[in-house]
Amino acid sequence: MEAVLRREEPKRLQGQELLARLRGEGTARPAVDPGDAAGLREWLEDSLAEAVAALGDGARLPVLVTKDALTQVLTCEAHLVARRHAPRQVTAELARGALVDVLFRQWVTVGRVDDPFADGLAALEADGDRDGVAGFVASLPPDRRHALVTEVTEHAARITTSWPVPSAGFMARTQERLYVPVAGGRVVLSGVLDLALGAPSAGEASVCVVEVKSGRRRVEHRGDLHFYALIETLRSGAPPFRVATYYTATGELDVEAVGRDAVVGALHRVVAGTVRLCRLAGGEEPARAPNPLCAWCSALPDCRPGQDRVRSGGPRSAADDDPWDRLAVDGRDDEEEAELWASR
Repeated sequence: MEAVLRREEPKRLQGQELLARLRGEGTARPAVDPGDAAGLREWLEDSLAEAVAALGDGARLPVLVTKDALTQVLTCEAHLVARRHAPRQVTAELARGALVDVLFRQWVTVGRVDDPFADGLAALEADGDRDGVAGFVASLPPDRRHALVTEVTEHAARITTSWPVPSAGFMARTQERLYVPVAGGRVVLSGVLDLALGAPSAGEASVCVVEVKSGRRRVEHRGDLHFYALIETLRSGAPPFRVATYYTATGELDVEAVGRDAVVGALHRVVAGTVRLCRLAGGEEPARAPNPLCAWCSALPDCRPGQDRVRSGGPRSAADDDPWDRLAVDGRDDEEEAELWASR
């Protein structure tokens, strides 16, 4: 893997031009070194050995490492624990993200969207509607439901006008699940790819990973993609040569060529977060890390540092959306992921 690669500026692209950028047409793809993935895995195993060895018999296993768990545990351990024990609240933002995700999948695989809102709800219900989006939508007053319908329809229009249906040669896979067991299966790195193009190759890197986001561009999205690049490298032995985020709100495609720095940086982040997740799985008290999101944390009533942070940071507006939802708006909860892993 090349050490440093230039990041391309986000662009609004359509049709074959969009696919060409994802596939990096006109640019050389890095050769795959079979020893890279083995070295990364050894590095990860060695770095986690002490934390895994400290897990007692009563620890909740496997310790599941997802992009959402990483982001939250590195932000505040106490919030992560509180969120896991709190009922999942459906918001308009979460509903929009879930509907846009299934519509993107439908368009890429079938090439047809008739009534975006109805198609999206039908797809969620066919998949079990785990987040309760249909019930949430049914409970909305007419004006808020109309606003959500309008928003989802606009996002779907950007998808259908921008994305051509990939040909068979692109080997497009949607909602592809990645599982990488570490430390004898006591730790599992897990992720779900919105879209993967190409197949792993022993000769040159040939996979492009795409995340679809219905919200604003956020710095956390780059870390999510690097996490997926690391998992794909460990799973297949070859890194993706490109990762990208497609923003359905604006039609922007943010593409990055994957270099060694990105994958190694993701490994450091995974180690830091997994050590914390192991401590929590072993029953240790979560650390509290006051931050700008404290005002929306369900643990705030019992958190003195968080209360102090809120008082010093100004009052929360009643109209503000929960920013924690923006960090975990499109992921399954860890217990469901663990059940899926155990059923394999």
